[in-house]
Amino acid sequence: MSLESIADSIKTLAVLSAVIVIAYSGFMAMTSTDPLSRNYWKEMITGVIIGLSIVFLAPVLASALTGGSYCA
Repeated sequence: MSLESIADSIKTLAVLSAVIVIAYSGFMAMTSTDPLSRNYWKEMITGVIIGLSIVFLAPVLASALTGGSYCA
C-alpha cells in the first residue's frame, strides 16, 4: 500500500466523519433552546471545518516547505 493511497483513505474517512458530525451538530443547534448549548454546537461545526482544512492543506504546505511532493 503506497503512501498516497493511505493519505487518500484518511482524507475519505475525514470527509465522511465530518459530514456526519456537521449534520448532527447542525440538527442539535437548530433544535436547541438553550443559547449556550446552541453556541457549543456552532463551535463544533467550526472545529470540524478547521480540521478538514488542516487535513487537506497539510500535504500542500509540506510540499511547499520542503520542495518535495507528499501525497498530493
